[in-house]
Amino acid sequence: MLGALIIGVILYAGAGIVYAGALTSSAERTLNMVVSHQNSLNTSFNEIDSEASALGGSGTFNPQQAVGLVDKSVTSSQVAARTINRDDSLLASVQGQLDSSRWLTLAGHGTMDREAARVGHARNALGAARMIAADQVLDGHFWHALYTALGELDTLNNQAGSGDYASAKTTQAKLQTDVAQAVQESTAPGLPPDLHSLMVDLQTFVSDFGKQLDAQIAGDDAAVAQYQASLDADRSKLATYNVDKIGSDIDAFYRPLRDRFNSEIAAATS
Repeated sequence: MLGALIIGVILYAGAGIVYAGALTSSAERTLNMVVSHQNSLNTSFNEIDSEASALGGSGTFNPQQAVGLVDKSVTSSQVAARTINRDDSLLASVQGQLDSSRWLTLAGHGTMDREAARVGHARNALGAARMIAADQVLDGHFWHALYTALGELDTLNNQAGSGDYASAKTTQAKLQTDVAQAVQESTAPGLPPDLHSLMVDLQTFVSDFGKQLDAQIAGDDAAVAQYQASLDADRSKLATYNVDKIGSDIDAFYRPLRDRFNSEIAAATS
């Protein structure tokens, strides 16, 4: 009887080791797949910097290209969110298997505990990544509205300057809609208060521009001069904003989340 018990214990221990090895191998494969997505996620996160830096503008700033960049970024973030949710679901399943099977694998506890800890770190990384991806989609909606408005403002300047008032009025209506959208979206996560204030002042500028355009169409030179003074004041106020600082503030908001993502991924692969 004692001999049978000893044999049973030996068989249980041996089976436990084999089963633990199978579970850890499965966990390892899942972890490797999740970690393989790290570079694509970081690429998506780095597009935040591109969006913010474009706000600073330059002599070669192209609003249409900026809109294309933003739309690509939003699409990347949406793909990233789906990848994150799929990866986390797989890791949660592996984590559940590791936790529920500990009593079957006493001989393999050490190995399984280490693997469970790695899976936990990977899920923590995905938690940070999920927040970044979700916020970046919302931020992208703002950048799209802003850069669309800036492109329309360029078009409006050209149309008004050439005397194409019919087209100018159409563009002005679109511009007011997109600037209003930018004001609304400028409170998205990660966007600093100064950026919202900048959008409010930009909306004032666009409104004064429209009033001057109406006066110009009506041939009211006195009103044109009056609104020109308002536009000059609007431009001076807009020039007081430090767009480089706005970009730095956006980066500072996301940096802890990115650092957490990278450090947890590093712990998951150690």
